[in-house]
Amino acid sequence: MSDPFSVFLSDLNLSTQPDLLFWAVCCIAVLSVSISKSGFGGALGALSAPLMLTILPAKATLAILLPLYLMADFWTVWIWRGYAVKKLLFWMVVMAIIGQFLGYLFIEVIDDSTLKAVIGALALVTGGRYWLRVFRPQAAARPRAAIRHIRRRFRQRSAIWCTLSGLSSFISLTGGIGVQIFMLPMAIHRFFFVGTLAWYFLIINLAKIPLFFELDLFSPQTMGISFILLPVIPLGVLAGKWLNRNMSDQLFYKIGHLALVLLGLRLIWTAVG
Repeated sequence: MSDPFSVFLSDLNLSTQPDLLFWAVCCIAVLSVSISKSGFGGALGALSAPLMLTILPAKATLAILLPLYLMADFWTVWIWRGYAVKKLLFWMVVMAIIGQFLGYLFIEVIDDSTLKAVIGALALVTGGRYWLRVFRPQAAARPRAAIRHIRRRFRQRSAIWCTLSGLSSFISLTGGIGVQIFMLPMAIHRFFFVGTLAWYFLIINLAKIPLFFELDLFSPQTMGISFILLPVIPLGVLAGKWLNRNMSDQLFYKIGHLALVLLGLRLIWTAVG
């Protein structure tokens, strides 16, 4: 490394030079999470961290992505303002904060691979049940009575899935999967789905900031990379909004459940690999 910026980044112990490929990978990761947050509620954004980990150490990845996640969250909240289901959001956030606190307390005790395997298996079950209904010859839409029952039990379900989301979000950056398992079966309109999750991710990501400072994850180098990547976010957020507004609820939920299955498979693969 010879140029001043490369020297500036040398403390990050990069696995590759900060060349065109490095920045291309970073831009793709940020673009994917921005499109995912504003278009699909954030599930596809779980692919951004593994992509960044191919060129950066784990701690640097966390420190670079969190400010970018927050900026994407602010943009998404603004774009989908007025679409949050407030009663649902309150319980989701409370349980997720409890989960994050548990993750902070037991980060040295909980095995990351086991947690990923469990979450991956649950994602596969949830997504698999949906696709079984789609492809069976006698399959029909989920009965309205079943959906009403799921919606009535949102407090009990949030205590399980949103607590798990907060826990896994802090430990392994997989919080989006737990909350997707919570949200998808309720079959709410896609605008309210994304609007509610926009506030959810904004609040739980803000709650991580003091914990990240205490763990000394941020540095001038990580903040510098985050700053350079900021212009990618509005492009992804606006693209995600366009995609959401130009699809049906049926297509939206098919994409969401497909993402759940793929992410579940990826988590299990990384856990046993």
